[in-house]
Amino acid sequence: MNFFSRIAGLFERAPKEQIAGYSLSELQAVFTAPLQHTIPALPLPLRAVSLEDTGVPAYYWALLIDGNDRNSFQALIESSFTLADERSFNALPVRQYENLQNHQHLICFISTREFNAVTVRLLTNSTDFLEAIQRQRFAVPPPWVAFEGYDPACWGAQLQGAQGYYNDQYFLPFFTGLSKAEKRAYYARYAAPQEWTASLVLIGNE
Repeated sequence: MNFFSRIAGLFERAPKEQIAGYSLSELQAVFTAPLQHTIPALPLPLRAVSLEDTGVPAYYWALLIDGNDRNSFQALIESSFTLADERSFNALPVRQYENLQNHQHLICFISTREFNAVTVRLLTNSTDFLEAIQRQRFAVPPPWVAFEGYDPACWGAQLQGAQGYYNDQYFLPFFTGLSKAEKRAYYARYAAPQEWTASLVLIGNE
């Protein structure tokens, strides 16, 4: 079962299933306005999953960003939303935001427990906010940061476990979307070891 099917099917099993600490009925109470299917200025993220089939008119998106970009991400939230509620899930805060003028809502769950980075899981009915994130082009931390000490010669298409999940869901979609100039800047930002740049050239099909 792929990532999209897992998310869409999450609520089909039992009423106690949750996303970011919210049950299906709670999400339906937050997101009440139908999604506006207008053509966005930017394409929506490939990994943004519509939950309309579950009766929740919102998108779910999980993204991985550099810890140094966390404040910029929070500023992006605060430029569009105000805090409405907060709860705890897995001993971490989950914050619910709203923009009542535009009938837009956001639920955001942030963790620093994975991949030496910041994992953001969000639900929103705001395509404007998703586009704003796209414009920021937050970098996914590279594998030599996410998995310190991992052998670059072993990095490739057949990864399993945590490495496979990180590569499929976060790194590869980000990295393959970079231009050559952007990749050079990315290598410079993260002081890429030569062994890693050689390995990523192969998977990047350059």
